[in-house]
Order: sequence, then C-alpha cells, then structure tokens
Amino acid sequence: MRFHLLGPLEVLETAAADRDATPRAAKHRVVLATLLVRAGEPVPTETLISELWGGTPPRTATTTIQVYVSQLRKLLGLADSDEARQAIVTRRPGYLFRLDPGRLDLTCFETLYKQGVAAAERQEHAEASELQRQALALWRGRFLADTAAGPVLSAEAARLSEMRMASLEQRIRADLHLGRHHELLGELRAATAEHPLREELHAHLMVALYRCGRQAEALTVFSALRRTLVNDLAIEPGPALQQLQQRLLSGDPKLLHTAEHRTQPVAPVPQPPLMGHLPLPDPQFVGRDAELDRLTGLLRERPATAFVTGGPGTGKSALARQAAHLLADDFPDGRILIDLRATPATERLGITERLLHATGAPAQLPQTPAARRQLLNRLTEGRKILFVLDNADRAEDLGDVLPGPPGTTTLVTARYLPGQLHPVGGIRLEPPEQAEAERILTATGGRAAAQAAAETVKEIVGLCGRHPYALSIAGARLAAHPHWTAAALADRLRVAETRFDELRHDGLDVRARLLHAYDECAAPEREAFRRLSVLPPGAFGTDAAAAVLDTTQGAAEELMERLVSHGLLAVESSARGGHVGYRAPLLHRLLAVELAERDAAEVRHAATGRLCEAYAATAEWSGALVGSGDVEAARAPLPPTRSAGPRPPQWFTGQQSALVWAVRAAADAGQWRPALRLARAIGDHLEATAAWDDWATTQQTALRAAEAAGDRAGQALALRSLGDLAWQRRRFEEAFERFQQAVGIARRAGSDAEAARSLAGLVDLHLEHGFLREAERLAAEAQEAADAAEDPRARFEALRCGALLALDTGRAAVAEKLFGACEETAAELADRRLAAYARRARRSVSLRSDGSPGAFGGVEVRPGVWRLSSGRPDAVGGSPESRGVTLP
Repeated sequence: MRFHLLGPLEVLETAAADRDATPRAAKHRVVLATLLVRAGEPVPTETLISELWGGTPPRTATTTIQVYVSQLRKLLGLADSDEARQAIVTRRPGYLFRLDPGRLDLTCFETLYKQGVAAAERQEHAEASELQRQALALWRGRFLADTAAGPVLSAEAARLSEMRMASLEQRIRADLHLGRHHELLGELRAATAEHPLREELHAHLMVALYRCGRQAEALTVFSALRRTLVNDLAIEPGPALQQLQQRLLSGDPKLLHTAEHRTQPVAPVPQPPLMGHLPLPDPQFVGRDAELDRLTGLLRERPATAFVTGGPGTGKSALARQAAHLLADDFPDGRILIDLRATPATERLGITERLLHATGAPAQLPQTPAARRQLLNRLTEGRKILFVLDNADRAEDLGDVLPGPPGTTTLVTARYLPGQLHPVGGIRLEPPEQAEAERILTATGGRAAAQAAAETVKEIVGLCGRHPYALSIAGARLAAHPHWTAAALADRLRVAETRFDELRHDGLDVRARLLHAYDECAAPEREAFRRLSVLPPGAFGTDAAAAVLDTTQGAAEELMERLVSHGLLAVESSARGGHVGYRAPLLHRLLAVELAERDAAEVRHAATGRLCEAYAATAEWSGALVGSGDVEAARAPLPPTRSAGPRPPQWFTGQQSALVWAVRAAADAGQWRPALRLARAIGDHLEATAAWDDWATTQQTALRAAEAAGDRAGQALALRSLGDLAWQRRRFEEAFERFQQAVGIARRAGSDAEAARSLAGLVDLHLEHGFLREAERLAAEAQEAADAAEDPRARFEALRCGALLALDTGRAAVAEKLFGACEETAAELADRRLAAYARRARRSVSLRSDGSPGAFGGVEVRPGVWRLSSGRPDAVGGSPESRGVTLP
C-alpha cells in the first residue's frame, strides 16, 4: 500500500494493480493525513481533535476519534498484507502510524531533496539536478489539495511548500552550472511570474538571459523586481541581487562561464531548509509568567547554552516550547526541537546526528565525530537558530553537542544541571504558587472548573500538591466528563490509595512520569527514596534521614542530593533563603509510600523504630538543657548518636507534628520501646505548651505501646500523664480514674517515683474541690513514696503538694518553707522552669499579710496552671456534690 500526500490525498493498494483505496469521508482523510505527516511518532488524541474541530470540539470528541481510527483500520485491513492491517496502533498519548518510509511520497521527496543538496555540495551538479528533478516529479499539485487542513496540516503545508521551492531553486542552480541556460529561460519566466518576490529565481533568470546574450533584458528583470519591491513593500532588493546588477552593467565576462558560476555564484547558495520543527503552541498554556519573561529575556541575549531545570512534571518542556514560539523573530532561521525522550534509548541516534538531519544534512554522514561537528558548524554558519534539546535527563544524553555551533543558541530542559556544564544562565522551576496553580486547573478544566466554588478549586490544587502536570490532567478529566462537578473530582482525589489512578487520562499519567525519574536512579537512590516514606510529612533533616537509612549523616546527605538532582526530593529553605533540610513533595511522597510496599514489613518497621529513637535522643537532651536554660549547651553536640544534637526551644514547636506522627507510626509498626521513649521525651513540652490534642494522642499511644510491651512503669507514666491532661481540661472524674489506675500499676511495678507523681495528681484533684482531709492523707503517701524513690522529680512534686496543702489550710510559713525546698530541688534537677515556678510561689506567699484560710486569691498550682481560690468549697462555687463531682 502506498500513500500520496503531495497533491490530493491518495491511497493505492499495490497488490491490486494500484487500486484506489482512498477514504471518501472528509474527516477520515484528515485523521489519516495527520497520522501520515507524523508517521513513526505518536500523535496525541488532542492533536487530532484540534485538527478536526479546532477550538470547539464536541463533547464526544475523544470517542469519535476512536471510531474514526477503528474505521481507518478496517479500510487498511482490505490491503494486501498483515503489515498494513497493523499500521495504526494505539500509543500513548494517542496513535502511531507504522509505515515503511518508501511507501510515502512525502518522505521520498525529503530524502531525494537532501541527497540533491549533498550532491551539490560535492560539486556533482548533474547528479544534483537529476535528484531534485526526481523529487519535484513526486508533486501532483498542492499539498493535500482535497483535504481540509487544521493547525498541523497547515503548518506542514507551509513547510513543504518552502521545501518544494528550495528544491526547484537547487535544480535550476545545478542546471546553470551545467550550461543549460537556454533550456531554463521559459521555466524561469513562468517561475518568476508565479513568485514575483522571490529574489533567488530572478537572479537565476538574470544570469540565464545574460548568458544568452540578452543583457538588456536581464537588467529589465532587475528593474521590474525593484519596482515591485519598492512599491509593494518599500524595500530595496538584497545586496546579492544589487551586486549582480552591477556586474551586469559592467558586462562582467566572468558571468558568461559556468565555472565562474560554480565557484562564485551570482546569488548566495541558500542553506538547506530546517527539517526539525516545533509543535504548535499550546493554547492552554497558562501561568509561569515571571519565568517566561526571564527565559525569553535570557535567550534574546543569545547565550551559547541556557537551561530550564526542575522536577518531573513541573512544566519544563511547556515553558521551553512556549518561549521558543515567542522568539520566532529573534531566530528567523529556525527553532529546532529535539525531544530526547521521544525515542527509546536503544533506538536513539546521537544528538549530533539528529541535529545534522534537522539542519538538512545528507543521509550519508561523515564517520568521525569531529567531521560531523564540522559539518554541523558549516550548515548553521551565519544562521540565527535556536536548538531546543528537551528532556535531557541524563548527562550522557548531551554528548558532545554543548556548546552548540558558533552563533546558535541551545536551550536544554533537564531535571538537573549536569555538573560538568556551565551555562550562561538558566531557570529552576519550582511548584507554582497557589493562585497560579488554580489558573492551570481552571484553564484546562472547562466549564466545571470555571463554575466550581473557590474552596473546591483550592482543595483540588492541594490534593495535587500544586503539581502542574497533575493539575493539567485533573483539568483534562473534568473537561472530558461534562457530567462531573469539581466537587466530585475532589471526592475521588481525597482517597490517597487511588489518587494516582484518578490522575491518569488519555495517555497522560502522573505516576508514570514520576516513575520515569525513579527508574533512572541508581539502586541506592531508589532504595533511599522508598525508605524515606517512613518519615513524617513535611521537611526533614539529614539526622532523620540518616536514622531511617541506617547510615551516617554524610552518606545520607549525599543520597538526598542525588534524589534532589533527579527531581524526587526538594530542598527546604528558610525565610532568609538558607538550606534547612529536604522535603518530599506530596505526590512524590505518595509514590514512595506505594513503592515501599515492595520492601519487607520488618525493614520498614525497623526504619520507623530508628527514626523514633533518633527523635527521642534529641528531645531528651534538648528538653533537659532547655529546662536548665543553658542555651549554649543546647547547641553542643550529643554523645555519639545519629541525632544532629540538641536544639533550641523552638525545635520542639517546629517539629511537634513530626514528633507526634513518629510516636503513632512507631506504635503502629510494633516498635513499642521507641514509641514509649519518644512519648515520654516530648510529654513535658506538650504539657507546657497546652498542646492538649497532641498530648492526648501521644500518651494514649504510649499507653497502648506499654501494654503491648508489658511495661508496667510505662503504663503508669502514660496513665498519670493522661490524668494530668484530664485535670487541666476540667474532666475531674476521668482524671481521678486515671490517677488511681496509675498509682495501682506503679506500686505493682515497684516504681515509687511514678507512684509519688500520680499521688501528687490526686492531691491536686482533691485540693481543687476542697477535700482537704483526703488531700492531706494522699500528700503524706506521696511524700513517703518520694522518699523511698530517692528521685528528685518525685520529691519536687511531693513538696509542691505539701506547700499547696499548707497554703489551703492557712499555714503560710510552712507553705513558704516548702516552696523554698521546691526551689532547691529544682536547682538539683537543673530545671529552670520548675525553679522559676517555686520562686514565684514562695514570693507570693511571703508578700501576703494574712495567712488565714481563704485569704489568698489565685494560686499557681503548677507552672503556668492557676486556680482562682485556695480550694475551699465556698470559694469554688458550692460543694463538690453540687457541682456533680463524685470523689471519695
């Protein structure tokens, strides 16, 4: 089967004596022609839709395209071979036409044209003339004369029309070299009449007339052309044509010889036309305004090389192509796109070879790299060309093409900048800001996105992690399903386990795009990427990464930087721009979690345990030093551990959500001891900052872990902490029950220190409600347990309860003395916060003039925790029974 596009569309079955098998339906011809002009490469479904319906496709456009392709397959199935029946195949993001180049007149024409140019460069003019004559003979009329043309076919028609004229000029030039000026006169007269502004044809006609002894007519041709140019365009003929006129006026005898014409052509030999071309501009390109301005401004300065870098799916290719379209006037000799991902790696030509073919080099290329580079330099000499090397994700892809030929500019898109390259400038793409991300969604999402509530649009953008590629797919899915609402799409995206399935549409696939970057990593980076999924969401440092990866911080940092270069991690910066850590973007983290399921559960659980231990080590050391107020010591290194060392106080606040997350993750992974240790280490901070919800979460998790581990002391601690929380939340009955349970378990565990602190909680509770006699009994038990424990923290709590009891019973001097003992114990503990509390309480007592019960106002019962009276029933608003509180 043969296909003809250089004229009316024609499909011929060779096995049936060239029987015509051309589709009759107009839209079938458009689809077939579009696939044929892009033969050998996938044509996106969106391109076919645009070609058929422009900017107003029907709602069923995608389905209709499928029907047309199916019908074309049936038509081709009538052909003479299985090969023809397998011609049109589905290939993301659309369809691909498999075709032997010799069966398509377009590719035959381009091959003959290139061979003719190569023969002319070798001064083999007879061969050049014959090859161009054969190329021109393939034309049967205007390109696709009977087929409606959309954007792709119109652009192809313009390109081929120009190449057809170049072929004609090449053939005429070769014939002039061969002395065929007499035979050319009639053809040149017709050609200049058809193309009255084409100076090359007029130059050939002037030379042919002069060689035929018709000098005056040759000068008349120049005068007529000049008059047309001045009247119509207000410009003069070009320098080469004016120089030729002067040689004609002077009767230059050298023009009479074909040898002179061969070595010094009267008009400059045009370079072969560029064969590479940009895809059509994306009508839905939005956002990246600042980056686009920066890139176009940079490229107008004509650097040798510029880069656009960024993670997978951040829009590097779209930005580079949009910039190339905007710079048409700055690069009038062409903008060539080489997509390095378009062809499987095993089938790739070298980039130099692809550039040579794109710039019109002959089919037979020089053998050595140096000779190929020299040919590329010659073909681009004096031409203002922009080369766009898209998706150069591996340094070796760039080979030896950078810097590009002298005078040209090469724009490279890549996930990272190879270290051995030093471009003049470049742009690093990060996720767009919220407003810009919302523009991407609404620009691609059709009516449903335009009419969606602002909150819904914001939620979808958040669920997509402001990832441009994901947002464009989400928008495309909305537009392709008119019966959907944006809220319905948000419902689908909320389910993390199936979110990647929802972000897939018509050959576009977020998971596949991210997996491509993952698959190109070396094995250690892939393993590290999976292991990092056990980290809490958000930023993390090399200390946390080292713990998870079970390595040193230096080795962890090296792995992190390699993952950043592949676009799988992002660098976290402070408000001042400094590097403070790393972050896995939302969708990247989702992929890491999915991939981590391939690893053994015990491997993931062990990594979670190590993370929890590292956090606990830092929290314990930092908490102790922060409590002591020793800020300089808080910056000192820890004893040998993977943790980065103690942090200043704000570390707890900044890491709070991560610490709470780690406690729960460790417990869920069965890492009971690490979960208990971390919960204990951060408990005081959560209490001091009144982070009640996180306090409850961590201590409930700690209780579960302690029960699973059979750790009674841990159970008592968690119960006592939950009792403290309930007391501060004014849930008195719950607090009483928790404290009672903690006392019983602590005694069975032989933990006098924990028993003392739990008894102190019961004292606080009874004093709160005026049960002074019971409070006195419990305070005595607390003091006895603290003495037995010989634990300073337990002793502090017992002393504190004794002081409060003395205060409530009107014994101010005793209270002052006990608070003084509390201050001494706090100094022994090196706990600045407790010491400050004890000092405030002691001073408050010493300043009061009347020590009788009820004479005191507010009482600070614990650091930062106050009650409004001394605890007498009449001071708290009635008796305990009247307040619905049941205590023994």
